[in-house]
Amino acid sequence: MTPHIICFDIDGTILDDQTGKVSEMTKKAIKQARENGHYAFINTGRSFSEIDPAILTLGFDGVICGCGTYITYNDHILLAKRIEGQRAEWLINTLSECKIDAMLEGEKYFYISKKIRNPKLIAVKDYFGEEVNKNFRYWEEQEPVFQKMSILLNPESDLEKFIEKCGGDYAFIRRSRNFHEVIPAGYSKATGIEYLMKFLGVAKEHTVAIGDSTNDLAMLEFSGISIAMGNSADEVKEKVTYVTKSVKEEGVAFCLKHFGFIK
Repeated sequence: MTPHIICFDIDGTILDDQTGKVSEMTKKAIKQARENGHYAFINTGRSFSEIDPAILTLGFDGVICGCGTYITYNDHILLAKRIEGQRAEWLINTLSECKIDAMLEGEKYFYISKKIRNPKLIAVKDYFGEEVNKNFRYWEEQEPVFQKMSILLNPESDLEKFIEKCGGDYAFIRRSRNFHEVIPAGYSKATGIEYLMKFLGVAKEHTVAIGDSTNDLAMLEFSGISIAMGNSADEVKEKVTYVTKSVKEEGVAFCLKHFGFIK
């Protein structure tokens, strides 16, 4: 079988959101797909600093992180779009002006403000910064270097003003009413796959994307074979080649068998 690039989302795809674990069957399926000559990549909205080290030990060929802004292959960095210096300072000041809480997500660290009281951001900080990989920093104490942002809105936030001030330099992915991902314009989970296609010499029809949420739509709509998990929202299921079983029902292994990537 022709080698395919198979890209896996993390949350809700290989990782059960409720248990926080990757099943043994999913681990074996990814391993077997690679043994059968296919490339296996994580393709996630998370920054590299937010990936649990246990996930990286599953044997992937590399990662596409931060919605296409950071790419590795065989532990070598192929691409890293970095926001830092004056541009980072401007964004922080503009977020404050628009009364928007944010997490700045980078390859080494993720950053929040010491002033933030948003319980969701504090919970994320506690989970990733203390329980998982200790890659959390306050941006008042260390100059941030990051790829993308997650922003959380409150009743006082002025999202329209923030978007206007950004002037088209960033794309906004609405994840829920008060939660958006903000990515440098021109980058997405799809551009990450396109980069790997050129680097590895793989045709578009031999690319596979497996995901479950709205921030997976770019890679699902781009790939030659697009697979939605059974636990996906209807708007995701409507855009794909195939709908597999849910993460709890071993959807990853099921779809890899369905398409003949594993036996």
